[in-house]
Amino acid sequence: MSNLESIYKKAKELRFAYQFDEAFKFIVESSNKIQIPNEVVWSHQPILWSDISAGICKLTRRKKEDAEFISEIWKNKDFIYQFHRQAKNVSENIDILRQTLDQEYISTLNENNQLHWIVKDKANKAYGLLSLTNISITNKSAEVLLGVLPEAPLGLATASMLVLFQFFFKALNFHKLYSFVYEDNPHSLKGTLHLGFKQEGLLRKHIIDPLSGKYVNLIQTGLLASEADTFPNKKLMERLLK
Repeated sequence: MSNLESIYKKAKELRFAYQFDEAFKFIVESSNKIQIPNEVVWSHQPILWSDISAGICKLTRRKKEDAEFISEIWKNKDFIYQFHRQAKNVSENIDILRQTLDQEYISTLNENNQLHWIVKDKANKAYGLLSLTNISITNKSAEVLLGVLPEAPLGLATASMLVLFQFFFKALNFHKLYSFVYEDNPHSLKGTLHLGFKQEGLLRKHIIDPLSGKYVNLIQTGLLASEADTFPNKKLMERLLK
């Protein structure tokens, strides 16, 4: 085993023990002795595993303790259809699902370019999912997906996105969020544009709808860091995040 492989192995052991501060410190110290890619070092930042909360909303990284909630919500076909029509099934075996979530949780962004959170209210009750996928550390961009249950407190979905904006654009200093909205979901498109996203293009007959079996259009939207702090968003933050 090379020195670099042994360093990665030790860092992974620390992450498996949920010792994220120690893993980051170890990687940084090791990078002073041996060349480690910047993306690997950056991907060990403890903030990537931290809870994010403000006002009525709390986001917690998805992990093995959430297996029952994930299993339950995945059985809600209406929710999954709205959240991610192409989502793959999760294991019905809770123990296997816990292992899968644990592997996901301790992975770094350079290993798995996704981040997943449970959307909760301020009383710590889970109501939905928020995900960043296709994260590019180089381009400082990611695709965002959000879904909350119908019984979620009023404004929780909006608050979740506003909290994400603060984390993504300010804490991580990323450049662009983008999303793909099904053309037959005008409610979702309206909410996306209301938060400052710009319509950037139409992908014609781009993907198969799992219910109809027909190809459907996708609308691509994007939000730059410089566009996130609009006056309407600041007013929403005052109401929902204080």
